[in-house]
Amino acid sequence: MGAFVAVVNDASAVYWNPAALASGSYFSLVFDRTAGQTDEGEARAGSRSSWLLALTMPAAGLSYYRLRSTVVTPVTEPTLGPASTHVESLVTHHAGATLVQSVTDWLAVGATLKLVRGLASEGQAAVPAEDLLDDWDLTGVATNRFDVDVGVMATGNLVRGGVTFRNLTRPGFRTPLDTTLYLDRQARAGVALLLTSRWTAAADLDLTPNRGPFGDVRALALGTEGRLTARATVRSGVQLNTAGDDRMPTASLGGSYAVFGSLLVDAHFSTGSDRGFQSWGIAGRVVF
Repeated sequence: MGAFVAVVNDASAVYWNPAALASGSYFSLVFDRTAGQTDEGEARAGSRSSWLLALTMPAAGLSYYRLRSTVVTPVTEPTLGPASTHVESLVTHHAGATLVQSVTDWLAVGATLKLVRGLASEGQAAVPAEDLLDDWDLTGVATNRFDVDVGVMATGNLVRGGVTFRNLTRPGFRTPLDTTLYLDRQARAGVALLLTSRWTAAADLDLTPNRGPFGDVRALALGTEGRLTARATVRSGVQLNTAGDDRMPTASLGGSYAVFGSLLVDAHFSTGSDRGFQSWGIAGRVVF
């Protein structure tokens, strides 16, 4: 549903909010795959994808995830002919260890310490944007960096609130053209309200703008999650851009199903504005 900072309670907390492990599941193993892109019919376009593997317990966790972001823009003075397009691609591999400390019965702080290996690419190409977004490879430069994410979570009987700060060192990775692509610092706050014993509503808001293919994005995500049966959970949400005039609305729908015991399978998809990311995801979780 896109609003997870105050809702997450499994191993994906290593990304969404490390402090959530203090009040989450006793043991959680998650494998998650997501991908999305904007409409490549535009002169500008973007794509992103991720893999996550995480193993956590209440006070600690280990994780590996891979992020890929590609941005395609038109070239005003092409060197490869009138159809030239500029492309930037950054692939980062994050190996992390998460530690959590409970401050009080209702307040916790967590941090994920990460070794990040990044492959940064940049160049011009006389090929369609669709081919560039489809994992088209440029010659890149690999660099290792250290980074840290920090999260805070406050937990009540009916309300939970959290904030996450990502990429605090703002790691930069050099391209073959001697420019630098960065993982920009991000801050995101969230709140969740327990409506009934089966239904939860949540909202997330980016506190800092993030760069996107069409300019800055500051996302507002609203969502709800409910248990339909003992095995099935459904979730849905909407996301809007609060920076600039283009709201780029998207809507998402997904759910979880307990295959047997503590093994759950998740799936979701989102659609909407051509300038928003049309995405999908699938995950497997072991939680108890």
